[in-house]
Amino acid sequence: MSALLLWAWLFTLPGLLLTALGVGRRPGAASQGGPPVMLIVALAALATGAHAEYEIANWLPFLPDGAFHLRVDPLSAVMLAVIGAVSTCVYVYSLGYMDPHVEDPDSPERGPNVRRFFCFLDFFLASMALLVLAGNIAVLLIGWTGVGISSFLLISFWNEKPGTLAAGMQALAANAIGDAALLVALVIVPAGCGDLLTLGTAQCVAGPGGATLLAWLILIAAAAKSAQGPLYFWLPTAMAGPTPVSALIHAATMVAAGVYLLTRTHGLLAAAPGVAMATAIIGVLTALGGGILSLQQSNFKRGLAYSTVSQLGYMFAGVGFGAPFAAMFHLVTHASFKALLFLTAGVVIHALHGREKLSDMGGLRKDLPGAYAAFLVGSLALIGLPLFSGSFSKDAILEAAQVHDVLFPLLFGGLFVGVFFTGWYTGRLFFGVFHGPRKYLGPLHEPSGVMLWPLVPLAVGAVVLGYLEWPVPILSTVLGETVGHAEAVRPNVNTLIAGALGLAGFAFSAWRTGPQPAALPTPAEAHGVEHETEHYDEPLEPGAAWATWLADLSYGIANPIARFQSGHLSRYILVSVLGIAAILLLTLTAQPMTGPR
Repeated sequence: MSALLLWAWLFTLPGLLLTALGVGRRPGAASQGGPPVMLIVALAALATGAHAEYEIANWLPFLPDGAFHLRVDPLSAVMLAVIGAVSTCVYVYSLGYMDPHVEDPDSPERGPNVRRFFCFLDFFLASMALLVLAGNIAVLLIGWTGVGISSFLLISFWNEKPGTLAAGMQALAANAIGDAALLVALVIVPAGCGDLLTLGTAQCVAGPGGATLLAWLILIAAAAKSAQGPLYFWLPTAMAGPTPVSALIHAATMVAAGVYLLTRTHGLLAAAPGVAMATAIIGVLTALGGGILSLQQSNFKRGLAYSTVSQLGYMFAGVGFGAPFAAMFHLVTHASFKALLFLTAGVVIHALHGREKLSDMGGLRKDLPGAYAAFLVGSLALIGLPLFSGSFSKDAILEAAQVHDVLFPLLFGGLFVGVFFTGWYTGRLFFGVFHGPRKYLGPLHEPSGVMLWPLVPLAVGAVVLGYLEWPVPILSTVLGETVGHAEAVRPNVNTLIAGALGLAGFAFSAWRTGPQPAALPTPAEAHGVEHETEHYDEPLEPGAAWATWLADLSYGIANPIARFQSGHLSRYILVSVLGIAAILLLTLTAQPMTGPR
């Protein structure tokens, strides 16, 4: 099975072709086979050892390492299993969400576009699988670029809506920096280097700039793809795409690629400790900033988007602290509960005829009991309530931060503050959507079973995936040395403190939400007339109306950060061009090569 998994990037292409040709009475049905096949083959490969390689030497002879090199090992197999599991749920969910016979929550002309949607989705998944299977930088860059292009196509899918095309272009503009960083890394490594497993060896860091420059290039590429640091701006505006796309991007594919790359090349970061510390600092700051900015959002999906930015910050911090397994463990658990939260948000948005603003929501607990239960499970996993999956994986990162002896008090404390913010912004969404008075009085779209059933396996994963490491360390045993040494994951005092902080933030949000007057709709809205199309390129909403000093403090911190997200594409392109220029300047001014080519 391992040899078959080498070609997982081809699994979705038959469905793409059949869907494009119009095969099948139901649009998208022909694409349903690819993701579950990927999941089954990945699990079978893990059960049988998960080791296989394929290489065409000198495929691109003008590069230092121009081989077409694919690799299956436990790390790539686990990643493909996560992608296969989440995408299977998303594909099935999309059949209901994109059903042309149901009134469209996103666009008035959905029917003719459904086949195009699934074709883009198949291409996206194929690109992500190639990225994961890449054995060297050359193949990685192909999958990396393919993911960027397909994400643009999916984010700007509803191109007739204001702001969606700009949102897709913002993703391209940010990812251009990462693409440029990988391209520079591809050409500066010495001859015979480029294998992702050996980038940190003495031979491969003998090029210009040594291990430090190469590690910085990998970090920049990962930060661009995972929306970390100043490159965060594209991810919230990516909410312009259909909700299933948001779930897939945020849970297991595009944004997870940066964490996967850092985990795959952790040996290089070990050879460049300064860059490793920078990775940890960027991760902690992004975890805090993303949590604070989530509190500023008036849009349901954008609140969840900043949650993803924040949780990816925890993963980056884990890699920076020298614990790549902890980062990968959190990636696995996060995939389940974040996909659950996004797909549940889609159920709510679908029920409200496409309304996404929190001001239009409230009191939906009794009308959408399935969505209520699913969002509650996902929320408890996200805040790290003990015995839920997020608690185990987040605790592993906190443990790694605690034993790190550099900047320990600040970074370790920052992660705990982030846990409180996680509870706060999660509760703000949960109580604002499902509790309080019913604000929308019009008729609701009843979610179909095909939209609700995919939530069940994701909810189960949000509860049980943490037990892959406790009490028996299954996941670390499977991954073995591919992610370095893994500390035992066990509940301890940090688990209890983090759980208490998460619950405190959750309770604080309930108190802050409080009873609010219902926002009565107009007579037209009460009869189901659609609302004005929302713009996705608008700047962040201020929170100056908050009454508590803590809310004012968070606004004071977040407002300067928010100014960077102006929504103007020209500024983003300028920043991207300057970033690429800075990377090239670093390369030209790096120390001369000290080893043989």
